[in-house]
Amino acid sequence: MGKKDILARMSRDGGITLSQAQKAFSSLLQGMKESLNQGKKINLAGFGSFEVKVREARKGRNPKTGTTIQIPKKKRIKFNPSRSFKNTL
Repeated sequence: MGKKDILARMSRDGGITLSQAQKAFSSLLQGMKESLNQGKKINLAGFGSFEVKVREARKGRNPKTGTTIQIPKKKRIKFNPSRSFKNTL
């Protein structure tokens, strides 16, 4: 399911125009991005939660040469599905 499919479904199910669905979807994504950038956790009841986790720096190995390299720390987004969502799969 792509963005066009999501917008079409929002428009149909919500009884709104495609333009209104685009604005609502865009606003939702922008709000989620801003919250995650601020380090806040996002909880969507019945779906799951999103949060930013920091993966600490660590040593790794270059598979071609076998040399040890330093992998820098980085942030990643973690998604945890809700229990009810997991049970529907």
